[in-house]
Amino acid sequence: MIKILKAAKKDALDNDWRQLIDKHYGKGLPWWEKHYRYKAIEDGKLLGTIEGKVEPGCVNINSLMTTETARGKGIGTRLIKKAEELGKKLGAHRTWLFTGKDWQSNDFYKKLGFKIIGSLQDFYYHKDFVIYTRLIK
Repeated sequence: MIKILKAAKKDALDNDWRQLIDKHYGKGLPWWEKHYRYKAIEDGKLLGTIEGKVEPGCVNINSLMTTETARGKGIGTRLIKKAEELGKKLGAHRTWLFTGKDWQSNDFYKKLGFKIIGSLQDFYYHKDFVIYTRLIK
């Protein structure tokens, strides 16, 4: 009888994972991730944050937020640039994220050159989301 139990890190199928990486990406290539979190402050006041991770070739933006009063001042753009600078140092060539389909942030991402490459329908709280990407300059 097969049982499903809570697993610890030591229970990972590292050898199997290694074989799949070799098969899909090329023999001997390492899989890694580097988490990041940056903040924008002025006079000690928090204006915005960005967080996510860099994985082989890609910067993922998991969360980007600015305070209501800080919007339109280039803070989000600077935070993305900072994340992409880290990504570039680590060999990334692409940035990706997803956001609510009807959220104000769509205009911002499109203005920065992000393109919609997919959709996530009926996602968090039954809301529709879109997936964006762009090449890192």
